[in-house]
Amino acid sequence: APPPWCAWEPLAVGLGAAGGMGLLVVLGGRLAVRRTAWGRALHDTMSEALGPLRPRTILRGALLSAFGEELLFRGVLHPRMGLWLGAALFAAFHFPFRRVLLPWTGFAFCMGLVLGLLTDLSGSLWPAILLHFMVNHINLHDLAQAAAALDAAPRGETEL
Repeated sequence: APPPWCAWEPLAVGLGAAGGMGLLVVLGGRLAVRRTAWGRALHDTMSEALGPLRPRTILRGALLSAFGEELLFRGVLHPRMGLWLGAALFAAFHFPFRRVLLPWTGFAFCMGLVLGLLTDLSGSLWPAILLHFMVNHINLHDLAQAAAALDAAPRGETEL
């Protein structure tokens, strides 16, 4: 059998599923930011940590993370370790530098399962790469906009 990144037959269905899933994941994230304290804290902390980013930097970051992480986690580790352990390692790779970011690790575990299933069902890495890229690109763009808005906000004057 060809390696997962060479299997093209079920690609159209896999890419369609990846696109639809990407939109659902992004919308779910936006809903969590609007309706939950942990979602807002996660968004604000990551936005502050990343700061304002240029569109080219966002594109590069989304491409590199999607290709690099999917080749490693779904292309190399998933076939050897299976769905659950691969997702757990993917989550561990996304372990936060601050406690407020712990939901990010849980999200990464769930996404590891989704990306692994998508790879298994499509027989290709391309749908997982597309889904990973979409989620990262849209979310990085949103976080960069939030950071730029914070930078542009007028600062209160302090009294001496």
